[in-house]
Amino acid sequence: MTAQHRPGRPTHVPPVHPGGATEAVRQLPTRDLVTELARKASALARKEVELAKAELRADLRAEAKMASGLGVAGLCGIFTVQLLLTAVVLALMEAGVLPGWAAALVVAAVVLAVGTAAGLWGWGRRVRKPLDTTRRSLQDGVRWAKEQVA
Repeated sequence: MTAQHRPGRPTHVPPVHPGGATEAVRQLPTRDLVTELARKASALARKEVELAKAELRADLRAEAKMASGLGVAGLCGIFTVQLLLTAVVLALMEAGVLPGWAAALVVAAVVLAVGTAAGLWGWGRRVRKPLDTTRRSLQDGVRWAKEQVA
């Protein structure tokens, strides 16, 4: 005969609430408590996995948008800058300010500085803490479980 069919035993296991134990829970046999704990732990694990998947999808979408935006901007920038830089080098050379090779070096140095600044800006927009919400939730779950055991 199982614990649920014994006379004087509850036939329904009430849910355990994280805020504290009810009197009904205190009177349950250990077997039922362990079963309930296993069921709750399994449900919590499933929810944590669902949260991790959802957060990972959101993080990946954000990274893809950032990368595509930087890519398009980079291509447009490259095409435009190539034409403008060629015009600047030719203008410096035609004006007699610098020989062609020196004008090209000066313009290249400016382009390098601008490119470095743009790269640092793009790097600063990356996801710094992937799965941050999932980590906090797991830590809270572990902390709660430790408090319940203690």
